[in-house]
Amino acid sequence: MMGKNVIIRLLSVVLVITLLIILLCSCKSIAELTFDDKGKSFELEKGDRINIKLESNPTTGYEWILGGETDTSVVSLFDSKFVQTEKEEELVGAGGYEIFTFKAENSGQTEIILTYKRSWEEEELKEEFLFKINITVK
Repeated sequence: MMGKNVIIRLLSVVLVITLLIILLCSCKSIAELTFDDKGKSFELEKGDRINIKLESNPTTGYEWILGGETDTSVVSLFDSKFVQTEKEEELVGAGGYEIFTFKAENSGQTEIILTYKRSWEEEELKEEFLFKINITVK
């Protein structure tokens, strides 16, 4: 009787480990990009995610804004958040990073264009405030 319980527990542990391995292997990759990657082209597979981490300080009124040119049937905005720089977490008005996560939806090509500006200002953008990359989803 004791032998059966040991075998059942052992099989349960093996099953859980197998399921965890399958789950981890099925996760899609996440590419991490920064402002240094602007102007580059990237290839993704359907389901892949891409993180774009850009320096920002929203207390100045400036923020990264997604341009309307991105084909959301190819890549969609999955998440966005502001993360304050670790050493400045206690400082009011301190800068940090805006992190945008995009998900590859369907085959095709598109651009991701983010502009760093104040939403109420209509001035012409300087090149250093423009982040643009080309995406191909296979």
